[in-house]
Amino acid sequence: MADTTLRHRYWIFDMDGTLTDSMHIWAEVPYELVRSFGREPAADLGRVLLPMSAFETAQYLITAYDLPLTIDGYTRAAMDAVDRLYRGVSLKPGVADTLARLSDAGAQMCVCSATWQFMCERVLARLGVLDRFGFVLCSQGEGHTKHQPAVFHEALARLGGADPAGCMVCEDALYAARTARDAGFDVIGVADPASAPDEGAMRAVSSQFLASWEQLDWSRV
Repeated sequence: MADTTLRHRYWIFDMDGTLTDSMHIWAEVPYELVRSFGREPAADLGRVLLPMSAFETAQYLITAYDLPLTIDGYTRAAMDAVDRLYRGVSLKPGVADTLARLSDAGAQMCVCSATWQFMCERVLARLGVLDRFGFVLCSQGEGHTKHQPAVFHEALARLGGADPAGCMVCEDALYAARTARDAGFDVIGVADPASAPDEGAMRAVSSQFLASWEQLDWSRV
C-alpha cells in the first residue's frame, strides 16, 4: 500500500450510515420489539409512529399491542431489540482498509455517534475495528447533539487537537455535516439510502462525497 501523508491528523467518524450499514435498523426496532412479545405488528406501523416522540411511541406500542411492559421496561426491551438487530449489520465496503491505512499514517481517530456508547463499542468490537479508535463519544443527551458544534470540539480536544481545520469529520447526515462544516471542520460525506434525498446538499458541504469508502481520494486527506 502506498505511503500516506495526512493533511488531517484528527478524524471523527459517525457510526450508523458512515462506518456501518445500519441506519435501517432504527425503522425496524418497533417491529422487532412487538414481534419479540409474540404480536404481529401492522404493516404501516412505521407510518403511524413517524410523528410521535420516543415517549409517545412507547405509550402507543404498550397500549396498542398490550405489551406487558412499563415505560422503564419498554426502554430495556427497545435496547434489546436494537442489540439483536445490530448483530446483522456489517461495515460499509472499504471501511476496514481505510481505518487501517489512516492508523498506519498516524491518524488519531474517534467515533462520535448518537447511538449509545456501549452499543457502538459492542458493534465495532464485533466487526473488528474498535481498537482503531481512541474512544467513542455519545452525541446525545444534555449538551451533546450534532445540531451544535460543541460535541465536535469536545471530540477534537479529546483526540489532542485544537484547530478544526486539521480535523476531518465523516458523516452521512446532512445536519451533522453542516454543523461541522460551519464550525470550520473539513467534512467527508458518505452516501447512505437513508440520506439519499439530501445528496445534493451533502455534496455542497463536503470536501469529498463518497458512494463508497473505496472511492476515497487519499491525495486530499
